[in-house]
Parts: sequence; structure tokens; C-alpha cells
Amino acid sequence: MIILELDQGNTRAKWRLLAASGDGQSLQVIARGILAPGPWWAAKSLPAAWAEYAPERVRAANVAGAPVAESIAARLLAELGVPTEFARVTPQCAGVRCAYADTSRLGVDRWLAVLAAFQRASSPALIVDCGSAVTLDLLGEGGDHLGGYIVPGLGLMRRALYSDTDAVKVAPPDEAVVSLEPAQDTAGAVNRGLPLMVLGALERAYDTLAHRSAVEGWVAPRLLLCGGDAGLLAPWCDRPLQVIDDLVMEGLALTNP
Repeated sequence: MIILELDQGNTRAKWRLLAASGDGQSLQVIARGILAPGPWWAAKSLPAAWAEYAPERVRAANVAGAPVAESIAARLLAELGVPTEFARVTPQCAGVRCAYADTSRLGVDRWLAVLAAFQRASSPALIVDCGSAVTLDLLGEGGDHLGGYIVPGLGLMRRALYSDTDAVKVAPPDEAVVSLEPAQDTAGAVNRGLPLMVLGALERAYDTLAHRSAVEGWVAPRLLLCGGDAGLLAPWCDRPLQVIDDLVMEGLALTNP
């Protein structure tokens, strides 16, 4: 069986095609890609691999709202002839207990990433999704989701400075930032300050979980990063970490087996 998985964020969408074994116990990624920002479901053509492999199932994470979900489902039903199975947040799933009393208020991408983190190992973890917003979720030992934080992502903070100030209108740098030392010009101050902001939140959240782990007698927590800016932030973090690009999509097999 071929399965198409989608991770529809606020800005962009990622996808991958999985080949499942006959017993469904093993999955192999056979193709992957990123869709251009905007309403890709209205494009004249979709990725050629989708037609080539003709997936028999589509499972998806969507945080872009109900109208986007409806548009995605309609286009894929017309194009591939299969319904789209959208993941939902539930009070419990795959050994994890959700911290939110109202599960409808938790972003499904956060939930999927937490489920995937627990599936990889049952030890505590801080799961950070570095997208349009940066979400930080704390996972305790044994599958207790402890809640989390949401802060603006790098692009969102840059746009806020650009639109709401007169003298701090700085475009993204052409090259990777090579230092987080204090800058001597405005462009450098912004380009170094934005990752510094996110790293400060990340490291404080990690240290909070590490302290709780020590008090509770848990093992030291893992730090898992995913999302579009994970690769940019990872080199500057002085806590041991893993970057796992497909963490959200890994969770789809748990909510929609």
C-alpha cells in the first residue's frame, strides 16, 4: 500500500509518500517534497510522484483552518480518488495523555510531534517545532504531556519589526548568520537578535524540564527540533539535541493507523 502524508502548516506544506509492507508493520519513504507557500491545492498540477505512485490512503495534519482542510480534501479526492484522513487531538493516544483540558485548543501538529517523540522513546523530552510560530512542548516520563509554550517564529518577529517600527526594517540575510555576538549595526542586531530570542526560550524551557526530571528522578530529557527553521537554530543551541524533519508526519501513523 502507498500512503501520502501531508503536514500543512500556516506557511507551507511538506509531504512524503510511504510504501507499507503487506502486514503494515514497516514503512519506507519513497518520495518527499515541499509545496510552495500559498494555495497549492488550486495549482494546475500536483507533484508528479502522486500520480505516479497513486496512493491508496491520504493522512494529513492541518493547522491552517477548516476552509483549507476542505479545499485540500476536495482537490485530493478529485485528483487521487481517495478521502483525506485528518488527524485530530484526543485526550489520550499511543500512550500519551494530553495536558489540555480542551483538546480542541491544542494544535494538531504539536500533538503529533509529541506522540512521535514518545513513540521513539518513553523518556522525557522537549519538542520544539520551529515554524511560523515556535511551539515548545514538554513531555514527562511515561507519556504525560506537561503543556508548553508558543512564541513567534523568526519570520514573524522580523515582519513585526518591519511593519511596526520606522528604523528597524531589516530583510532576511543573504547568507547564514555566522555569529550571535552583539552586533554593531541594525541589520546585524536584528539578524542575531531573532535567533537569540528563540534560543533563550528554548534553553529556558529545556532547563525547566531538566530540573523537574532531576527532582522526579527521571532520566535527563531529550531535546527534539523540527520545522523549517530547525536547521538554522540547531547549531547555536548549547544543549544536546536531535533535528528530526518528519516528526509531525511520524505522528500520523499513531492517530490514523
